[in-house]
Amino acid sequence: MIRSHLGELMERHQLKAAELAQLAHVNRSTVTALTRDRATRVDLPALERICTVLGCGLGDLLEIVPDEPPNDGNETLAGAA
Repeated sequence: MIRSHLGELMERHQLKAAELAQLAHVNRSTVTALTRDRATRVDLPALERICTVLGCGLGDLLEIVPDEPPNDGNETLAGAA
């Protein structure tokens, strides 16, 4: 899974989603999707503009983390009978 650190970076720069979207010339929905880790496709030029506005690198913005196993409620405790 890819985790976005955009929310933290925006906080650090005291920017709201609409402000960042305007400065980076991207859709506000793109910024919102990234901050909520719901983005499935983002153009590389858009990521570049966001990084330029925030003064960060792509590795500061996005991170690959292991997928969490789904919790379907049927898990058993170790040693339970």
